[in-house]
Amino acid sequence: MNRLSSPGLLTITASTTADDTHVCTIGGEIDALTAPTFQEALFVSLGIGGSTVVDLKAVTFFGVAGIRALLAAQDFADRCHCEMCIDGSYCVTRVLEATGLAGRFELCPPRSTEPAER
Repeated sequence: MNRLSSPGLLTITASTTADDTHVCTIGGEIDALTAPTFQEALFVSLGIGGSTVVDLKAVTFFGVAGIRALLAAQDFADRCHCEMCIDGSYCVTRVLEATGLAGRFELCPPRSTEPAER
């Protein structure tokens, strides 16, 4: 499990589950200051290939820069033929719904959170 931090109030944790799903867990605020780090973390997870869960349940603020980063990550996933799903907090899903972008992203089904044994 890797843990990164960014200026401001953002935490990023990357892990892989037993079924080889990459999980990028984000907590805190995604705004103009933290969005570049958020986007980079998503690109790294997606660049590994396979399936990536973007766990945004601990996000407390999701601004326009976060939307842009998420759209860029979805475009990257589409180009790489990787699966990406969003597991968002109320503030994330509400912003996506309000902007009409909720249908652009796949929502995650329930998943195992057991880390892979290596």
